[in-house]
Amino acid sequence: ADVKEEYIEVNGSRIFHRYHYDEKNKSNIVMLHGWSFTSLNWQEIGSFEKFDYLSMNAYAFDYPGFGKSPPSEKYRIERGEISNGPKLLRDYMKSVGLSHAHIMGASMGGGMVLKAGYTYADIIDSIIAVAPAWVENDVDNLKKIRKPVLMVWGSDDTVVPPSLGKKYLEAIKGSRLEIVAGSKHPVYIEKTEEFFKIVSDFLTGKSTGK
Repeated sequence: ADVKEEYIEVNGSRIFHRYHYDEKNKSNIVMLHGWSFTSLNWQEIGSFEKFDYLSMNAYAFDYPGFGKSPPSEKYRIERGEISNGPKLLRDYMKSVGLSHAHIMGASMGGGMVLKAGYTYADIIDSIIAVAPAWVENDVDNLKKIRKPVLMVWGSDDTVVPPSLGKKYLEAIKGSRLEIVAGSKHPVYIEKTEEFFKIVSDFLTGKSTGK
């Protein structure tokens, strides 16, 4: 897949992003990275190709202050305080012309996509949260999510314990939790093939029988 890289203006903030677009594709997905990561990590594991194969255009940006995006006071976040994340997601989607999309986030980004699930439901098709961080005090709000939700965790995650996944599974009606054996926190990097099989089954409506 031909992945373009450029800076765009999002509501007055300069944001670096990577994307693959083909007019033949049927839907769109936006990918949010974790605290120690950037949009490059999504590219390195072949996400743009994998989603293109599923007829999806894929977009990934560097959060302000991470990777190649300069910091932005408007979208400022701290470790554990990511409530500006969903706002940037909404504004970014508007800037790239997406009225709705599937959203996927890892760790910090996973927390952001879950928060977006109850704040901006109208722009979301489905949510993929990979070991979502910093939403453990948000369970009451998670109960408001009515979109399809897939959570993926590594069984050996010591950063965000998989036991939280079971708690969120109970809170989010109709959600799914997949635990990948033998993987630590960045399951999408450590077990890429297995991860994309789970994600693709979810997005194409196949049940994995779990």
